[in-house]
Amino acid sequence: MDHPTMRAAVVAALADVESLHAKLNGLLAGIDGTDVVDLGRQGLWTKAQVTLLWDRVNHLPGVRALFEATAERPDEKITFTEILQRSGLQERQQSNEHAALSRISAQLFKEKRWPIGNSQGGSDGTTGKAEMLYWMDSRIAEWWRDGVR
Repeated sequence: MDHPTMRAAVVAALADVESLHAKLNGLLAGIDGTDVVDLGRQGLWTKAQVTLLWDRVNHLPGVRALFEATAERPDEKITFTEILQRSGLQERQQSNEHAALSRISAQLFKEKRWPIGNSQGGSDGTTGKAEMLYWMDSRIAEWWRDGVR
């Protein structure tokens, strides 16, 4: 098999695995009688998964600040600066705690994903610095407020 053909076969197999993963998560949620929230590149989430992750990260003040701020204003973009102000941590420590959240999620779910969306924001006109933006889906925020935390 030549290189391009082999590569195409591997890419197709990966797509099949991703599709199967999504279907199995949906099936499991249906069996458990729970909702599934699709966060796009952050994957599918159930309340049980959010709870499992939260139980492993809630001791981290930077992660707590991230969850609290985004849950208080669901579907609204929250800046990294706002998370810093809430946590009271230095920028480096806040970033380290986000990295810890990713590591723990990868250990639990075999992939780095959060129940919180994120993207790079635009550059500030004064400083020229672009900062990260975070948001929590309203259904996940409801789960978090109603018992996950």
